[in-house]
Amino acid sequence: MQSAPIALERAPRLQRRRRTQAPDRRNRAAGLVGLFAFAVSLAGAWIPSYWFDEVATLMASRLSWTELFAFTRHIDVVHLAYYSLMKLWSGAFGESELATRSFSALAIGAAAAGLVVLASALTSVHVGVISGVVFAILPHTTFIGVEARSYALSAAIAVWSTVILLLALRSTRRRWWLVYAAVMTVGVYIFLYSILMLVAHGVYLVRHHRVRRQLLPWLVTAALVTLAALPLIWAGLDQKGQISWIAYEPTRDLWALLTEPAFQLSRDVAALACVAALLIALCFARRLSGGRRRLAGLALAWFFMPLLVLLMADAAVGSVFTPRYLSFAVPAVAVLLAIAFTLTPLKPVAWLLVLGLALACLPGYLAQRAPLAKNHGSDLAQIADHIEENALPGDGIFLDDPDFGNTQPRLALSGYPAAFANTRDVAFTRSFSTTGGFSDITRDLEWLGDGLDGIDRLWVVTAGEPGSPEARSARLVLGSQGFVDVSETETNLSTIVLFER
Repeated sequence: MQSAPIALERAPRLQRRRRTQAPDRRNRAAGLVGLFAFAVSLAGAWIPSYWFDEVATLMASRLSWTELFAFTRHIDVVHLAYYSLMKLWSGAFGESELATRSFSALAIGAAAAGLVVLASALTSVHVGVISGVVFAILPHTTFIGVEARSYALSAAIAVWSTVILLLALRSTRRRWWLVYAAVMTVGVYIFLYSILMLVAHGVYLVRHHRVRRQLLPWLVTAALVTLAALPLIWAGLDQKGQISWIAYEPTRDLWALLTEPAFQLSRDVAALACVAALLIALCFARRLSGGRRRLAGLALAWFFMPLLVLLMADAAVGSVFTPRYLSFAVPAVAVLLAIAFTLTPLKPVAWLLVLGLALACLPGYLAQRAPLAKNHGSDLAQIADHIEENALPGDGIFLDDPDFGNTQPRLALSGYPAAFANTRDVAFTRSFSTTGGFSDITRDLEWLGDGLDGIDRLWVVTAGEPGSPEARSARLVLGSQGFVDVSETETNLSTIVLFER
């Protein structure tokens, strides 16, 4: 007869215990998934050669603070905040591929952990864990996780700004709206297009949180973020010409527009994942609970609203969109796949689907971590390694710097300066920091003049194959000055010739 009262007395304790255990379980899961995502992105980060965009990050981060602020008045002002962070990061950890790219890998880990927290808040820890793991293995995630650019960080900020939005909606304390405003503003200054997360958040709020007490503080906060971003927006519009190259990119069909932001060019993987998700959703639609619907609505707004806005802007003001600019929306794709995968009543089925997705992504993942993986085969590391291994102290170097493309051999000098430390750059005239671009002012071979005084061995690196016009021109010009070619080495995209007097 006494057991019932005892049970009634213990019930509140058990409920309190469950409430305290649930956040602990979620936080442990978030930490483990974050570590997993970090490890997946970091693996092999030291293998691929740098390419133009990553070299630009290195060049900007080497400038003094005064030079950096002056330089970005002419170009890349939208990346000033990221360059500032990388200046601090590379100053602490160095400029190796592993050091610089580990910053992005950390950001991917933070984004994956945030997805666990986000999805758990609306559904369950199981859905959260699947979301984080799927995000970690998506082809675009594993690409930006091994890229010394701001895309991974923008994805992490997008995830955590959404987590903070949910906290602000559930709390009566205004400080969460201030935190949300601060994080969103930082996100915009890290990557300008992150401001489109405001559109996604607004659509989600209108759809699922129509009450005035929730909409009004968000509208005020969104207005403050927009006002804070206006200086960057105007400066970015003034420098819009630097992304004119987008106009020359191949035209994409509808399927590519929908899948490339998350799957890159892995169209087969995208088809496999989308078909599997659609079939499961159709078969188990009745299991779509209210929390899952809210999460799905948030993810759909997160992915489609920025895409639609960018496509409209592309049509209205010119080319401003390329799929990698939607990196901050990739977590939404992971969430949608996770919702579908976890609709089945058996949890092991979800993990089998994740395993199938991982196996489908594996060939692309390994290709991303090959030595020539970047930018259709960037060979800057090959050039640097050859010079470092074969040049003698005092040798001259001439690295071609054509005005077209982004695989200029001279980028090897900017990306790997230590490899050229014992050589003499015979073409250098003026640093890029004074030019308003990422190219030094250099002299052509025929105008080197006294730049060759005291040089008995000269390494000439030209873009293209050994028989290219640039390589033939180098032989003619240097032959007239008493040099003969004694060796020739072909890298993936360039030709290295050693000339001796």
